[in-house]
This record gives sequence, structure tokens and C-alpha cells, in this order.
Amino acid sequence: MEAAIRFWLEGNGVLDRPPDVREVHKGHGRLEIRELWLEESAELGAYLEAEYGWPGLKFCGVIRRRRRRLSRGSETGAWAEQELLWVAGGSVGHLSALHALEGLRGHWEIENRLYWVRDVTLREDQLHGRKIGPGLSLIRNLAINLLRTLGYRFVVDGFRALSAWPDRGLSLLIRRKS
Repeated sequence: MEAAIRFWLEGNGVLDRPPDVREVHKGHGRLEIRELWLEESAELGAYLEAEYGWPGLKFCGVIRRRRRRLSRGSETGAWAEQELLWVAGGSVGHLSALHALEGLRGHWEIENRLYWVRDVTLREDQLHGRKIGPGLSLIRNLAINLLRTLGYRFVVDGFRALSAWPDRGLSLLIRRKS
């Protein structure tokens, strides 16, 4: 399916034109440039529905992200580039390129706030409890949400604080709202 979308975008010359929106961000020790191409996908949507049973595709495009590390005000390092295809459908009405870029960034915010924490901090990908995985995942999500409601910005900080006071962590599980 990805090959079909890429073929259709290239056939319509989407990447041969300038991007529909371009953002430049400097922060966190890096310079990042995001470019997005947006295309309505009328005939592609009909094709994907007929061939793959995927209904409702309305928009598709490409997002290209380039980033480079900065050091002490001078630009250093090589550019790292990533290019991703994206699709939108369902109840999406009119979609501007800027709204598409904001939506894609919002998706990655969820990815970074939850799944990255589960993979890196809780080492979920290194564990082998495949049969009990959904239950363990639920417990991990509960722990992350409890730590965030306590005001810890970083889950690791919450783990450290609660490991020093285990009775405080246990009281969270039995606390009742008054």
C-alpha cells in the first residue's frame, strides 16, 4: 500500500513542487526544518478502497524532517533527514497544510509522551512476557498516569521519589475521592 501511495504522489509531481508549508525550529540544541506536501487523494482513495478495502482516504502527502545539532551558537554536524508518507481520512473535512502539520506533530507528542516512556524508561520492548503483555501494558499506563497526576514532568523522577517513600506510592492506589 505504501508503494501505491508513493507511486501516485510521484506520478502527480507532488515532490517536484515547493512544499505547501515549511517550519524552522531552533531549540533543544538542534535546528530542525519540517516541510509538508499535501494532496487531495480522490482517485487514490477510490483505488485503495477497491484494492485494499481501505475506505475514506481524503488526503495524503509527505513530511520531510531535517535536523542538525547545534553547539554554542555555531552550526555543526551533518543534516539527518527523514521522509514519511502520511494519510488522512474519515471525518476530516477541509484540511490545510498547516493543520496537517500541526496534527502530525500532535501525533508524535503522544508517541513521545507515552510510547517512548514505555519503551525507554519501562524497557517494555526488552521484556518477553508476550502472553501477559496487555495486562502489563495496562499496569504501566496506570503507573505513568499516576505519576503525571502527582505533577512529575519526567516519569523517572516520579519513580525515584516514590521508591524513596513506598507508602506514598501505595496510598495512590487506595485513595478515594472525597
